[in-house]
Amino acid sequence: MIIAISGTPGTGKHTIAKILAKEMKYKVLDLNPVLNSGKKEKEVTLKEVNLAFQRNKTDNLIVVSHLAHFIKSNKINFVIVLRTNPLVLVKRLKKRGYKKSKIYDNAIFEAMDGTYAEASKMKKEVFQINNTKNLEMTIKKAKSIINGKGKGDIVDFSDTILKIEKMFK
Repeated sequence: MIIAISGTPGTGKHTIAKILAKEMKYKVLDLNPVLNSGKKEKEVTLKEVNLAFQRNKTDNLIVVSHLAHFIKSNKINFVIVLRTNPLVLVKRLKKRGYKKSKIYDNAIFEAMDGTYAEASKMKKEVFQINNTKNLEMTIKKAKSIINGKGKGDIVDFSDTILKIEKMFK
């Protein structure tokens, strides 16, 4: 089985992927270092995302990146999109030292269901999990989904848009 874990930066993708891989005996393919290969930050094409996946795919794999939902391979069984309340996301990204404009962009994108909307267009099964508060519950839900017994969460953070706008005036 190959699972893609995606989401806005700061939603917990890498943390969740590492825990799931360890507990469920999966390998992790973190696309970020593969795509950036030593460069601080660069634009990446979807072709590069798909080529990186094709070169590194294997069975029992969790592919993790904020771009993982764009992989076009039918080898991916489903996508888990991690979600986080944008107001919490702002705090996480500030701690990481993100620029104010990047924090704003990511918080608004999360509030508008950006990654979920993109993933839903990719013709794969997509599950959302709200990872705002409880890491253990997120892991439990993800395992249940992987084992074919779980559902994703219904997530709507659109009520935070005006709050984010006020924060960044």
